[in-house]
Amino acid sequence: MVFSTYAFSGLGGRQNNEDYFLYHNGIWVVADGLGGHDCGEVAAKTASETVVDFVKENGISLSDRTLYEIIMKANASVVEAQKTDKKFESMRTTLVFATCDGKQLRYANVGDSRFYYFKQGHLHTQSMDHSVSALSAKMGDIKYEDIRHDDDRNKLLKVLGNEEELKVKVPETVIPIERGDAFLLCSDGFWEHVYENEMEIDLIKSASAEQWLKFMLKRVILRTKNQDNDNYTAIAVVIG
Repeated sequence: MVFSTYAFSGLGGRQNNEDYFLYHNGIWVVADGLGGHDCGEVAAKTASETVVDFVKENGISLSDRTLYEIIMKANASVVEAQKTDKKFESMRTTLVFATCDGKQLRYANVGDSRFYYFKQGHLHTQSMDHSVSALSAKMGDIKYEDIRHDDDRNKLLKVLGNEEELKVKVPETVIPIERGDAFLLCSDGFWEHVYENEMEIDLIKSASAEQWLKFMLKRVILRTKNQDNDNYTAIAVVIG
């Protein structure tokens, strides 16, 4: 299998980019340092590098224990970094990552950075946000598609850096990969402006991961023109 990867991170309407992404040989990561907190970009970079370094040192494993350990390591690295400088005390970050052993893929997330997996051009699997709005949708108080516009969307229930003992469940989904599959990792500043059916449309008409992401980026740019929108970051991967 060949993984064609293309990534982009945009400033949006902000003066500072607090998003961060990394990918390396079977691991893809996106993190979003929380806006309004000091040094969110440091938290995002710290968490992302911790995830990739863990995989470099230990290799690829899709076990529940390994994915949970990756999250705990990333959280611990942010917590430790908070202690190195007073200005880092309030920094927090979301996290989403996917890892693949060449046959199967698993993902995990903390906060509202998202993972999407597509088979035959259609959405197959999607991560669930740790937010008040996502909980409301799960309980049936609002429709899932209304999360993008809900007043509580930015109220996150879980992030890295809030506590030393982070309690989060690793998704049980294990995805068998096939040629022609594709997946996307992105911050909320991206998925807020690109609907799931549009992701499918842009994927079907694309010949590469780069083309797919650029089609979606056009939607973000058009919908945020002259707006004070958030940073937006995405990694697109097409399996060939």
